[in-house]
Amino acid sequence: MKGLYFIDTDVRNTRAHTSQILHTVAALDPYVEVDIVAPRYDGPVDLEGIRDRHGLAAAPRVIRIPVFGFKHPGSLAFACFNIPAIVFLVRHRKETSFIYIRSNLLFPIALSAACLRIPRYYETHRKPLTWTARLYDYLMTKTATGIVVISEHLRARYAAYAKRILVAHDAVSFGRFGDTLQKAEARKRCGITDAHPVCVYAGTVSRLKGADVAIAAARLMPDIDFYLVGQVEPAVAALDLPANIILTGRKEQEDVPVFLRAADVLLLPHPRGEYSQSPMKLFEYMASGVPIVASRLPSVCEVLDDTNAILVEPEDVHSLVEGIRQVVADPRRAAPRAEKARQDVEAYTWEKRGAAIALFIKDTLSV
Repeated sequence: MKGLYFIDTDVRNTRAHTSQILHTVAALDPYVEVDIVAPRYDGPVDLEGIRDRHGLAAAPRVIRIPVFGFKHPGSLAFACFNIPAIVFLVRHRKETSFIYIRSNLLFPIALSAACLRIPRYYETHRKPLTWTARLYDYLMTKTATGIVVISEHLRARYAAYAKRILVAHDAVSFGRFGDTLQKAEARKRCGITDAHPVCVYAGTVSRLKGADVAIAAARLMPDIDFYLVGQVEPAVAALDLPANIILTGRKEQEDVPVFLRAADVLLLPHPRGEYSQSPMKLFEYMASGVPIVASRLPSVCEVLDDTNAILVEPEDVHSLVEGIRQVVADPRRAAPRAEKARQDVEAYTWEKRGAAIALFIKDTLSV
């Protein structure tokens, strides 16, 4: 049995989206062979470097196909990728047992697979936000053989389609995030002093991820430093930020665990809404062994509760401040929750996720 995982991003991309795909494919490998099919852009691809950067056990198998001469990623290149991808699929239809897609913009590939009677699996991480995204999501879902979602909260949205659905939460690599790096050494490596307690948020720094709430909390807590680690949305970068907000910019995958270990508090201040309700960093936070202050959202509460985190009201600055103060004022009291989170996240490894998805694929193919 062999599958093809079609992606419309550059496999060299270092963002969490690409890392999640690479880890999922690697976790499937012991059970079913899956090759990544990606667009080819300028420059070489160092597969061994990708392995090391993302902490994979082996270099990924990647098939790169040209996209009408596009040299760099972009919206038009992503859309045009459907055409050479379909040609590739037609040529390799006999040896392809199934295809796997995470982007609903690749619906034409799924439709072509349906015409070729090749089973199709669609993984989705959130409800579509725009009417065009809803249309593509509808078409992809109707075409899918099976759907993989990352929370029970999201399963409810897709249940109406009467499709086979698997809930497979995101996961963590203990080899990278579960290490025993001490806080003092982590701070030294990050250039962080012990002058103030430290809160860390890791991920895209945008209002859609609650950056505005974290910044508002920082204004009320000048005695605490807030490190926002990740690519910064222009609207946030343009703000008049308080002195205790430190924007680090995007960091390499191997640097993120060090920032997490350097923190006194890890923040997940996501607002209400459907943009990103169960992020991969949630599991990375848990594995770090550092106390977590997170928004009390339905999908988050499938993993976190009052025994392994401090949950606060979303979009409520004062609730976030209170949660942070609770950890900073009494670290010893917060420590058992952090340890409980570290124990609980053992149920969310890439290996277990891969085994569950592989079994789901085999079960649906046998029907």
